[in-house]
Amino acid sequence: MNEDVKKENNTKPFKILVCIDGTDDSYRGLRYAARIGSGANADITLLYVRKIDKELNTGGLDMRLARENMLNWGLDLPSTTALKRAHDLLIEIGYLDEDWGSKTSHTEIQGDPLGDNSVEYTSQSGRKVILKLMVAQSPELGILDESELGSYDITIVSSSKPGEADDKAMRFSGSISQIVATESKNTVIVANSLEENHGHLLCLSGSASSFRAAQRDALIARRCYCPIYLYCVAKNEDEIPHKQIILDKARKIIEKMGYGVSGEKIDVGDPVECIVEEGSKYSLIVLSGERKKGFRRFFKSSVVYRVLRSAHNSVMISR
Repeated sequence: MNEDVKKENNTKPFKILVCIDGTDDSYRGLRYAARIGSGANADITLLYVRKIDKELNTGGLDMRLARENMLNWGLDLPSTTALKRAHDLLIEIGYLDEDWGSKTSHTEIQGDPLGDNSVEYTSQSGRKVILKLMVAQSPELGILDESELGSYDITIVSSSKPGEADDKAMRFSGSISQIVATESKNTVIVANSLEENHGHLLCLSGSASSFRAAQRDALIARRCYCPIYLYCVAKNEDEIPHKQIILDKARKIIEKMGYGVSGEKIDVGDPVECIVEEGSKYSLIVLSGERKKGFRRFFKSSVVYRVLRSAHNSVMISR
């Protein structure tokens, strides 16, 4: 095990932000988060973001918010219902125990009777699960703020919303997940019918960022015991030897980190079409994203963006 892996195990917790919106995809994302966080030294935050609601009727509960668990408010709100379902799911799968210690916090938000609220559960070993109800101008701004300020290792956001059409490409267009995936400075998983146990398809271009994605994915896959498959797309037959060099380099990087590669493949054709087709066999399509200033100007013309628009399953943008 190299020094990077030792450092990841022994320093600050691996932090996962799961955006809960009440859809089945968001709970599938939560299950995957629990799998990633199943080892020691991991914290999971469940975030529900809602817009300011001046007319919200709290039934006189606003004075008790600072000292009471939001799951006990007795309010029939989409936010508390969704977070309670997420909380109960973690108990059901054995990730969270009812005997964990808890503490609540409340921040007043001008114009909204509920404000920001959170419940932090802590195990005897120090692992944390945090339920957070946040007020923001829009869900995507709240998610981006929390992701950046909280310095999360991964943000998981659902690609679907209640009432959307079944066409997946149209669902992604203009959605909250699109904005989060485009604007976030951290690694993002866009959960779209996320199924476990099918492994990660790590797509490599040969750029420095794609090799960093290989390192990042090795750390994540190792946490959830997910197999990694390496993948390249060549423009023509003549380019195949060069792509093989890329795969060999990525394999060495991953193996140096103490993790194995389960397979590799090179296809010839259009990169977006090939990645979408091959990627449908896996739990996650893993792509590299830039973190440098100004990358947003070019993101919408990139392979990453076009794969996100077209993929039928979940995509991770590694940054």
